[in-house]
Amino acid sequence: MAVADLVTWARQSFGKVISEASTRRYIKRCGYAFYKARRKPFLTSSNKRRCVAWAKSHLSWAPSQWKKVLWTDESIFEVSYGNIGRKVFRKKEEANDPSCYKRVVHKASSVMVWGCLAANGVGN
Repeated sequence: MAVADLVTWARQSFGKVISEASTRRYIKRCGYAFYKARRKPFLTSSNKRRCVAWAKSHLSWAPSQWKKVLWTDESIFEVSYGNIGRKVFRKKEEANDPSCYKRVVHKASSVMVWGCLAANGVGN
């Protein structure tokens, strides 16, 4: 909830006029700070379990087997100011609270980049 929304809610609920600056000071005094919302983690619990199982099953691979592996990754870069993100009031230890996550939505103003690397170098 934004500070302006909180002030409006207080006016409607209690009939009191409270300034945004006073509201910010009170929130800070209660131990909260204004943070950029974190993106929701992509790995679910089941994905994490599968990753660990895969890693354990490949512990005994020889270097010759690892040389046949092609590692890939992709990333999305925002090309406009649209990735500023939602701001949330939270305590430092609440960083991984799902209510403080940014909802990730695909935007038209982004570029996806794909890359790979192997034992003999990076991909073209």
